[in-house]
Amino acid sequence: MKKAANRLGNRSTRPQYDSGLYLLILKLDKRWWIKVGRLPATCFEPGYYVYVGRAKRGLKGRIQRHLKKNKKIFWHIDYLTHYAQILNVLIKPGAYDECRTVRKLRKLIKDSAIPLRGFGASDCRCLGHLLYLPALTSIKNLEELLFQTEGFKGLN
Repeated sequence: MKKAANRLGNRSTRPQYDSGLYLLILKLDKRWWIKVGRLPATCFEPGYYVYVGRAKRGLKGRIQRHLKKNKKIFWHIDYLTHYAQILNVLIKPGAYDECRTVRKLRKLIKDSAIPLRGFGASDCRCLGHLLYLPALTSIKNLEELLFQTEGFKGLN
């Protein structure tokens, strides 16, 4: 019994932001043909992108890794961050449904598109977890909307 109590006690002392969803808001300055893992080489147009990711644990570490320029390529997003600049990161601790979040974002951002089917979605059946945003999208307005309606918050 004592061992089980200790394990439960350890769970309750985890940092508050140890798991959940995160959004990477990226900007690509020019057109690039990028081969992403086993997915086909795809033309990524210049503009803004939003990637929806999830960390079941180690959310802070995952984000810190994504922000590094020199890293081993592991996830689909690593291929894109080699070319694109991460402008901002939003988090939603305790949330885990990437697919639902992508669907909601597509409804919120008219004319958004999935630039590469299967990107970031190798463990589910949805179209992908990366969105390309229309040229007229205001990133500042989008962030405010996500704060107010979807419960995302900034890192700090």
